Amino acid sequence: MARISDVRHLLRNISNLAVEKKKKGVFPFKVGEVQLQVSESVIDQYLSIQDNLVRPHETAISIPGYYEQALEFQGHYPTPIRFRRDEAIEMENNEKSRKITVSAISDLFALVLLDCEELSREIRRYFNISNIRMRREQDKDFSYSVGTLLGRIRTIKIETELDDPIATKHKSLFSLCEAALFHIAYGWSIGISLSTSWERAYYRLGLRRNESVQFPLRTYNSEILAYYHLAFGSDSLILAYLALYKILEYFFTSASEHLLHNKIKEKLVQPDFLHTKAKKLRELVSTIRAHDSRMDEKRMLTTVLTDYFNPDEIRSWINLHESETEEYFTKEHQVFAESLRIDTSNDQIFATVAQRIYHIRNALVHHKEGELSRFIPFSGQEKVLFREIPLLLFLAEHLILKTGKDI
Repeated sequence: MARISDVRHLLRNISNLAVEKKKKGVFPFKVGEVQLQVSESVIDQYLSIQDNLVRPHETAISIPGYYEQALEFQGHYPTPIRFRRDEAIEMENNEKSRKITVSAISDLFALVLLDCEELSREIRRYFNISNIRMRREQDKDFSYSVGTLLGRIRTIKIETELDDPIATKHKSLFSLCEAALFHIAYGWSIGISLSTSWERAYYRLGLRRNESVQFPLRTYNSEILAYYHLAFGSDSLILAYLALYKILEYFFTSASEHLLHNKIKEKLVQPDFLHTKAKKLRELVSTIRAHDSRMDEKRMLTTVLTDYFNPDEIRSWINLHESETEEYFTKEHQVFAESLRIDTSNDQIFATVAQRIYHIRNALVHHKEGELSRFIPFSGQEKVLFREIPLLLFLAEHLILKTGKDI
């Protein structure tokens, strides 16, 4: 049973604190003139799990069956509009009894952060006293819990059964959180990442869609997810485009090697191949050299598209996109001083898509004096780049999905 002395000890780092006697299972307390409360059950829970509590990061807590980690919303504001009060996103996997929630920090996590020898400046800046005071004036009957003190912090929470294989596997739980945030970003165009420290960065990218998403059934590569969130978290079209390009670039080596290995296999399985035949060995070496000499970055980009997509996927997306906007990709346009058009025939679609993306990438990266095919910020060229990004975004998102691993 929690005592008033326990409450005073746990909240000892809060200035101007006054704790009152327990009333109906809660301990009311004041911070200055702001009235809040902490429930006896939350304090009892915290005191009982202290020995089993793990901090995978300074921004995360974990006990068997429960994981919670702070989030970074990429934008000019600490949290998007939809999360500024009591909004939450929930996803459930009933088959495995797993639940994911994105919402305000829990009272349990708040107690963990407040119960320390000295409260850091980084944590103090999340205190929400002024907003609580303003909200109180609007809704005098609302009861504010201890988590409201740190109301600017939003977290992702995973609840599992105690016998769930991932119940205590922090790396798996972290990966599942990343997967869930990708689904949320996919559905609401919100750039969100898992915070591993209390330092934050604020970026913003305009809204694109609003779709419901399901509980993640796969985990995704952390490195390419970072670039995906960077794209959504940036208000720079240049950075957004290059971040998405990095996702495709990540697979250049593996796709190129896969193509070369298939060519080598074709040579090795020929009935007349023998390692003692000098002619056959020269042909094998020639195949490898020819592959290496032709495998420049644009060719590797084409190989990635060929490896992970079929023509119908890209063709269908282009047709749908142009039906909703205008005929653009399939019509010849000047794009950074080069006339480009995507040929959607089976034998040309990959090459013309790769040529377009690589040309734009070069225009963003290179800026040689006198070179026409270059991007100049704030010159009106942003409109061209804005029209080009959807194609690269489609390819990047589907590469993330196609290369995910089943849970």
